[in-house]
Amino acid sequence: MRWGARVRAAEIGFAGFVLLAGIVYEAMAWWMPRGHVHYPGPGFFPLVVGAFLILASVGCLIQALLIRRPASASKSPAPAEAPAANRLVHRTALLLGFLTVYAFALKPLGFPIAIFLFVLAAIRVFGFRRWLPAIGITLALAILSYFGFVVWLAVPLPMGIVGELLD
Repeated sequence: MRWGARVRAAEIGFAGFVLLAGIVYEAMAWWMPRGHVHYPGPGFFPLVVGAFLILASVGCLIQALLIRRPASASKSPAPAEAPAANRLVHRTALLLGFLTVYAFALKPLGFPIAIFLFVLAAIRVFGFRRWLPAIGITLALAILSYFGFVVWLAVPLPMGIVGELLD
């Protein structure tokens, strides 16, 4: 099997797996009490996440099925494709490391600071090189997630340093 065909099969397989996981997740969330927008129940957020998983995986599946990659005559990856694949693996490993650091930093630093640092690191790892827009996007996402989870959904997230400053 050629490199391009293997990559395409892997993309289709992964998108199919995420689609299946999203459908199962959505089905499980469907049986939980959802509440409504003004007073969400415990099933509201899982329902939204399941819908996002399904939509994102369908988009990835359509993209993997429709985009044609140039056929390669060799059995090994082209010289330009191999480093790109290695960079993606490296970036994914970095993101997993940042996620682990985020999990350990969540309680002492608090949700607002930890989510800000995690999103900023993720944005930088995946290619956004300009600092000022990256900080602006990250700050907006941190504020939105704070108001969405802590204020609107009343999720009891650790506030860490921010909570100590506000007391």
